Amino acid sequence: MNQSKTVENRVLEILKDCPRSRYDDMLLILHYYNRYSYMRVGELPLEDIVFNYKLYGLPCFETIRRARQRVQSVFPELSRNPQQKPQDCISVVINIG
Repeated sequence: MNQSKTVENRVLEILKDCPRSRYDDMLLILHYYNRYSYMRVGELPLEDIVFNYKLYGLPCFETIRRARQRVQSVFPELSRNPQQKPQDCISVVINIG
């Protein structure tokens, strides 16, 4: 259970630092692995990561995904809300006739 809280705390930090990771689990996993492992996991082959994540002391993909769901249920401002249109757009409507 303690590891779960640690994963959730780490996921919370990443969701705050990188808003794009709120929408993409693989990006969240990449950020998590690169930030909390002793090596640059993003430079390793995917096959190596999938089969050896325990040897690297990292949680599996599903653990990180579930932690994201729990964090986003507690912090809805970090959820997967659709991105809004930029407010600096100008609309011009011309009625003829």
